[in-house]
Amino acid sequence: MNPHYDDGDVTVYHGDCLDVLRELPDASVDAVVTDPPYELTGGGSGGFMGKHWDATGIAYNVDMWRQCLRVLRPGGHLLAFGGTRTYHRMACAIEDAGFEIRDSIHWTYGSGFPKSLDVSKAIDKMYGATREVVGTRAQRANGAGSAVPMNASAGEVEPVTAPATDAARQWDGWGTALKPSHEPIVVARKPLTGTVAGNVLAYGTGAINVDACRVEASGRPLIVSASEDSTGIFGDGLNGSRHGGTTNVGRWPANTILTHAPDCDPGGGCGAGCPCAEMDAQSGVIRDGVAVQRNFPAEGSRYDASSYFIPKRPAPDVTYGGEGGASRFFPAFYYTAKASSAERPRANGIAHPTTKPVDLMRWLVRLVTPPGGVVLEPFAGSGTTAEACVVEGFRCIAIEREADYLPLIVARLSKPIERTLL
Repeated sequence: MNPHYDDGDVTVYHGDCLDVLRELPDASVDAVVTDPPYELTGGGSGGFMGKHWDATGIAYNVDMWRQCLRVLRPGGHLLAFGGTRTYHRMACAIEDAGFEIRDSIHWTYGSGFPKSLDVSKAIDKMYGATREVVGTRAQRANGAGSAVPMNASAGEVEPVTAPATDAARQWDGWGTALKPSHEPIVVARKPLTGTVAGNVLAYGTGAINVDACRVEASGRPLIVSASEDSTGIFGDGLNGSRHGGTTNVGRWPANTILTHAPDCDPGGGCGAGCPCAEMDAQSGVIRDGVAVQRNFPAEGSRYDASSYFIPKRPAPDVTYGGEGGASRFFPAFYYTAKASSAERPRANGIAHPTTKPVDLMRWLVRLVTPPGGVVLEPFAGSGTTAEACVVEGFRCIAIEREADYLPLIVARLSKPIERTLL
């Protein structure tokens, strides 16, 4: 089995992932982080944007996931993206292959477009009625109900038409799909050998890297238990809790990931439709916590803490933390929602249609891969996972079936990549 590309950090194989996986040794990788086809057409000759690779059923293939299980070390984690309509079938296949489903991560973004059928237009078309053009609007969606093609340029307009029949007027404003705003990620793990502690010591796998993926929160309150100071950032509520100053250690990573809108600026606020801004608008300004001060002769002044994530309360309560919107409790990346043009390599006029942002993939590989570990990506696409591994100091074994995308991977890995020291 000869690799198509191998620079010591990333090995890329050209071929069907089932064929290549069968050639890899048992228990030879530490994590699987992958973006498989979403199978949105349910099979056949179609596929997302007409791509036949999205209609093969490979994401539901139990044998393929069983091969991923075989090459993982005991306790190794699998992260796999899925589509909202087809995620459940992939998750079942992963579980049937022998994985434990541990959780799901939801990647939330603000750049999705509803690919919805305009029911009113469809009714007029069925009757052969001609709709009157009453104006134009900027391009919004490019699904079945839109007159704008998938590859239309930004700034193009589409006609606004009025219903021509009574039946179309009755169903004006009805469609068939919601605006996509998130993609689920399966979090699965190969069964452990013995206990978590024993498995981690024996194989380096079985746990997730919490500290490396914390949500940044400089100067937030540190709460410790009244009975012991070793119960962690939030305390465990034993015998009450008390304020222990502040900490620059970030918050525990959540299973929801937020992505700022394309025009958001860390120094200038959020743009329209940003998931972070929408969440903050709904939550309002909330404090990290409040406490009632009481005096205890043996210990001096002590704070009895109330719960996190509650509204402001009147005196004599005092705050011992920061404040802000609810989005600060979740990982939130400042880059273009979906992948920016700079992160979409192009070769021979070809680009991959479903490229993920590099920062997102960096966070994911960092979460489940031990230092110096090996990540497997059976569906390499344009090589985003591979680049993320290089930046984070991991090795990557990548597999890609489509020959058209191999130059994209090579182009991505051939550019200067700034590495993060672990």
